[in-house]
Order: sequence, then C-alpha cells, then structure tokens
Amino acid sequence: MKVSLIHMKVRDSLKGSLEAATTAIRKAAQQKPEFIALPEYFSVPNNMEHFNSAEKISKETYNKTTRFLREISEELQDIYLLGGTILEEDKGKFYNTSTLWRNGKLLGKYWKRNPINAELKAGVSRGEKPAVFTTDHCKVGMLVCADMFDPPTIKAVVDLGAELVFLPVAAMGTHPHVKGHPLTEKLATDNGIYVVKAGNVSSIARGGRSAFITPWGIEQEAADVVKDSVMTIDFDMQKLAKYRKSLKR
Repeated sequence: MKVSLIHMKVRDSLKGSLEAATTAIRKAAQQKPEFIALPEYFSVPNNMEHFNSAEKISKETYNKTTRFLREISEELQDIYLLGGTILEEDKGKFYNTSTLWRNGKLLGKYWKRNPINAELKAGVSRGEKPAVFTTDHCKVGMLVCADMFDPPTIKAVVDLGAELVFLPVAAMGTHPHVKGHPLTEKLATDNGIYVVKAGNVSSIARGGRSAFITPWGIEQEAADVVKDSVMTIDFDMQKLAKYRKSLKR
C-alpha cells in the first residue's frame, strides 16, 4: 500500500503555500499512491512564527485552503488526501482541524485534542473525540503533532482499530530527529501501527521532521535541507497484521 507525504518549506504567503502544495501533490500523484499527506498548518503564512490569533488566521486561510483541498482532491482520481490541518471555526470556537478527502469530497475530520500553549493563547480550542475512518485500504487514524505526547489520545485511536496513523506536525526549528526519539518510535512499536509524520521545514532546516515510522523502525526520514520534497513508501499490510497479532498474545 503506497503512501506519499509532502515535506514542505514554510512560505510567507497563503498563495505561495497553496502553489507549492499543488506542485508537490501532483508530483506525488505520479507515483500512484493510495494516500497523500500534507503537514500541519501547511497553508498558514510563516506557519507558527507569528501565531497569535486563531480567529484572524482562520478568516484569512480557511475558505481558500478548504476550496484548494476540495479541488486538488478532485484531480487525484481515488487517491485519499490527508489535508494537513486548517483552523476551523465552529460555534464561535476555533479548532486545529485535520481533514480526509477523496474525489473532491470531505470524508471526515478531526479536531486536535492537545493544542500547544501557543495555540491555546491564540484561541485554539481543544477537540474531544478521537477519529478513525475505514477506507478501501485500511483503518486510518488521525493525530496532530502534540497529540502523540498524550497516552489517552493515542489509546483512543488505537482502540478504534487504527492501522495507519497520520501525524501532521509543525515545529519551527525545534523538532528533533525522529531516529532515536523514543516517543516517536514507541508510538508505532507499542501499538502496532504505521505512522506517517508529515511536517514542514523552516529556514534553519529543521521544522517538523517528516518520516515513515513502522513497528520495526524508521523507514525514511526527511533530510536537513530547505526545500520541498515528496517521500513515498510501500507499506506491507500483511506484515503489519502479523505484528499486531503478536502483540495480543
């Protein structure tokens, strides 16, 4: 089962971000994956560098980003698109929202349950419900960035049967390498899941480190270079099923 992720350089404009995402998604689609994933806040200008008003960011980016995701998804011909995250308003509250698309239709969404302090100060509210969706290929779980540090959130997704978990992240220059990071690898090993960590890259070549993580190790990790890249892997679902059975013994 092929999965592609977009490791994106942070842009200073919504227009520039959406143009870069378009190019990268079309490049990924040429490899004919079943899934393509974008990073957290991929369309927010400067990402989290000046993140001080969820309401302002939502008003400036939500409609155009959602329209973009719908339209680019229509192009993909049966490929599932994980739309990174957007700031969505609901009944006067703002949520860091991960979305799942296919053929131009929104199949599901998830509100981040564990916003970081910068988000909370900017007015981002906490989501409550875990999200796992049944697709043609596997059960897909959604987490967002700091959710990976919260055991109850992880357990909720695993208990719902997630096999492939998408983890869009945005960490401006502070994120460690995935290799050797105990929590990142533990997420996959202890729970018998594949993790697709889709991040950004900032001006100092760190940002959110994109990687494909399996129960038996890191398969690929983004390089320390300030440029967009497309990463693709072919996950072995039968191998994963055998591993998951071994966990239940």
